Amino acid sequence: MATTQQPESKAPESKAPQAENPHISREQAANLVISKYTGWAAGSGAIPFPFWDLAAIAAIEIKMVNELLDIYDKPFSESKARSIITILVGSLSPQLLVGATAATLFKVVPGIGSVLAAVSMPMLAAASAYAVGQVMLNHLKDGGNLFDFDAKAKINDFKAFFHEKKEKAESAS
Repeated sequence: MATTQQPESKAPESKAPQAENPHISREQAANLVISKYTGWAAGSGAIPFPFWDLAAIAAIEIKMVNELLDIYDKPFSESKARSIITILVGSLSPQLLVGATAATLFKVVPGIGSVLAAVSMPMLAAASAYAVGQVMLNHLKDGGNLFDFDAKAKINDFKAFFHEKKEKAESAS
């Protein structure tokens, strides 16, 4: 009896910018990914339903980390990425975290609440995604991976990138 050979399964093609344009460096590809997801996070900050915005922003940041790791050919773990992001974002000042929580809760207040949330949440979401991306990129450029990422040691870098992006957004508005 003849045996039939199964076709070899191919690894899924990367969705990273390098796959689309092999002439760009890893760092350029990573910066394109960070820029893309920073925009998506800002848009998610405008979701009109309280706490859905926060869930969307978290999912976007996790997806961004996954793509950055893909560019650098490093393994991904959703639980590890979620843990890192939680530590980094949780390191922001209590006033800022209370403000972000208030901004998402303002969405239930008709009129002025929606306007306040629509102005503040996209800016905070973009700053958070940008900071997560830049901190992860710097770690990957230094040869690190997700499993040797010490989030507590990166808090000051995260805060600096967060405030850099937030200040740029405030001056642009």
